[in-house]
Amino acid sequence: MNRKPLILYADDSANILAAWKELLLQNGYAVVTATDGNEAVQVFRSHPVDVVLLDYHMPRMNGAAAAASMKACKPDVPIAVFSAEDVMPFTRRDGVDVFLCKSEPIPRVLEIVDDLLSRRVLFRPLERWAGAGQKAA
Repeated sequence: MNRKPLILYADDSANILAAWKELLLQNGYAVVTATDGNEAVQVFRSHPVDVVLLDYHMPRMNGAAAAASMKACKPDVPIAVFSAEDVMPFTRRDGVDVFLCKSEPIPRVLEIVDDLLSRRVLFRPLERWAGAGQKAA
């Protein structure tokens, strides 16, 4: 059974979180949300997330720290970090596949989400694609 791709969107702004959730739902994705980095990591660990979209500036744990924690748990899940700043506000990119400015046009962000999803499919372990009773080479 095919399922809609599941996106985790995390942002401490309730208005931004609600707007992006609705936009992603309208574009055919399933969405789970979080309001801070710690909650995002918990949601990530408990759901079969396909792509993560994180705000960088969140309370309790910023987006870069949350991304690093997530990658340590499930390294094949692509993660994008958003910031209102035009330049990456952190020096280490551990766990971050894409950095996006929050002013990026919505169609461009949706293109990036699609690209990240295609990477997710390409890099899944071969065992998932092997037929019943067959082992991957």
